[in-house]
Amino acid sequence: MIYGAKYWNDPDAWYTQTNNPTEEMLRKIFKENKLLISFLESCGGTGSVNCIAVHYNIQARQKKLEIKCPGVYRPQPEEVLTDYFNDPRNYKALKRERENIGPADLPGNRVPQYFPLAVKEVFDFDCIFWWIETHHVLADFFKKGYSIQLCLKSPSHYVAGVAFDSMSSEIIVNDYIGFNRRISDMYNLENFAILYPPPSKE
Repeated sequence: MIYGAKYWNDPDAWYTQTNNPTEEMLRKIFKENKLLISFLESCGGTGSVNCIAVHYNIQARQKKLEIKCPGVYRPQPEEVLTDYFNDPRNYKALKRERENIGPADLPGNRVPQYFPLAVKEVFDFDCIFWWIETHHVLADFFKKGYSIQLCLKSPSHYVAGVAFDSMSSEIIVNDYIGFNRRISDMYNLENFAILYPPPSKE
């Protein structure tokens, strides 16, 4: 039996991070300086957007996540969320969410405690930062229709948990690597999660 967010199996709810402006700019900088380390920084924003998207049908999803401009250009929602974390105007508010981290010193998209504030302000969607005592309880949230933003230890990377397969004990995730991939190694998950409850109304 698979439990999860309402539209967990809808490929139209899958967002990727590989064609947004921040990643393209970083790719050019890293290439110019012949740096070999990873430049991907949008996995947090992408994970969050994927967690939100699986709660809505496509019409409601577009209304919820689309960023409108006067012209034809439509910024990607995960890009805008990443911008929020790294906008100096937001540093004071972010500092209140986690006081031992300096928002000016660390990319804010890496700090999980920042997501509830940012997601609320950018998309008006509620989510909850939560310390995980045991990863087995994640199944209970999936059964209630939650999506769950998780972070892998190796490689350090945010993913969107969209469902749980009780037969195989695997978490089904979406990220820029693929749609509906499966994770069975709970020991490779960090001990925190960002919980995205199903909206009360679609």
